[in-house]
Amino acid sequence: MVPPHDPDGIAQALADPSRRSILEALRLGRKSVTELCELTGLKQPNLSNHLAKMRAQNVVRAERAGRFMYYTLEAPFAEVLLRMHAVATLGARFRLTDDGGIVDGPVRSGITHNDTAQLASQLLGYLLKSDEVSCSFLLNHMLAANFGMAKIYLEVFQPALRSIGDLYERGEVDEAHEHVASAIVERMMARVAEICLPTTEQNCHAVLGCVAGNLHSVGIRMLADWLHSDGWKVTFVGADVPTASFVGLVALEAPDLVVVSISLENQLEELGSLLRGLRILRDEGQFFKTALGGHFKVAPFLELRHDEFVAGDLDDFSEQVEKLSCGKGD
Repeated sequence: MVPPHDPDGIAQALADPSRRSILEALRLGRKSVTELCELTGLKQPNLSNHLAKMRAQNVVRAERAGRFMYYTLEAPFAEVLLRMHAVATLGARFRLTDDGGIVDGPVRSGITHNDTAQLASQLLGYLLKSDEVSCSFLLNHMLAANFGMAKIYLEVFQPALRSIGDLYERGEVDEAHEHVASAIVERMMARVAEICLPTTEQNCHAVLGCVAGNLHSVGIRMLADWLHSDGWKVTFVGADVPTASFVGLVALEAPDLVVVSISLENQLEELGSLLRGLRILRDEGQFFKTALGGHFKVAPFLELRHDEFVAGDLDDFSEQVEKLSCGKGD
């Protein structure tokens, strides 16, 4: 039988800076005692004492692998509580320095919503070093400063990822580093989505996915998260969706909006097939609009119908979506 979670134990862990730093480190995945010492700066005897108490309270879980003991978060809601605590206490125990470092202490008081260019530059630096811990603390800082999803995605995440893409095209970073950066940002996006929950229900439904052959799903995932936070029902099908399956899903779901991402010119043929399938559904009586976007700019290559539009970025997309009348057709 799994022991019950101790609410007092979780509260004590969040209130104690040392235990909170342990939980923050474990939020990134299972860690050994040695790794936790490096991440938290705690001495091994002190760290082990905290771990033993939190283990007894069923806040963390321990498992042995060979000669080493590894720890993970046990309480299923610990992640959400950590995010709430970081926001409520303006950055918890970490703060940013002007040169991009992260140190113990209260959040830097001068931070404003106009600092996103600096934050994007800092995020780029951490991504280039595959430093997910610093990326996490940077995100805590933005959440503590009450940055909304659109600002984080559009003004921090998107510029950093575009810079990574530019570096890749110039041969200054390889494909592996590009993939690592994208994966880190996707995990950060999942945390933002947990905080930015919808407050209203729009009675609108969207299906979003990448055209067959497109493996780059971060951008369209941002659109899916934004729609969900705005109260939409969202069906996100991810990268490289076979054309027949994509059309079949839209026929089944009968959404108000279909969003398609394309990243390379060689995907135009698949996009054409997908659009033909979606147009047949529309002509047969389904009421939805189709939005096209992604790294590759499709506008010069396609003749769009009145029920289709191209969105350059999240800002442009949100403006177009606000014009839609869900469930009512044109």
